[in-house]
Amino acid sequence: MNKKIAVTMQNLRAGFVFDESLNASFLAELFDGDTDYAETVFEDFLRDLPVYWDRVEAAYDSKNLPVLGTSVHTCKTLFGYVGFTDLQELCQQFENKCSVNTAEELRLDYILLIQRKERAQHIIEKEYNRLRKYNESNG
Repeated sequence: MNKKIAVTMQNLRAGFVFDESLNASFLAELFDGDTDYAETVFEDFLRDLPVYWDRVEAAYDSKNLPVLGTSVHTCKTLFGYVGFTDLQELCQQFENKCSVNTAEELRLDYILLIQRKERAQHIIEKEYNRLRKYNESNG
């Protein structure tokens, strides 16, 4: 049986299926069906991301590329914990570019990162609300 089908079957047994934008197999392994834990992690993400993203913006605005790279690295970890492994990879690429490019050269990559961050944040807000409702009705 292929891995995607196995993950889907596991999610169906668990009763909660994550948004298709998220890496379901990673989340299935991380949470092992524990939707209360998933809710806590998603809540932490929503609480922490704005604080960490403020550091990203401040570093970019001041053209402090070492701090920008470090700040993006912190966000990369957060994105991983909620299953945005593709965005995690984008952060890694951006982080690597911070050591070899100027702020001006990073401008388009930075805009893309902002767009992806905003989309991810919206999806995680939606998933967090779904998890809360799921846990309330199944708790």
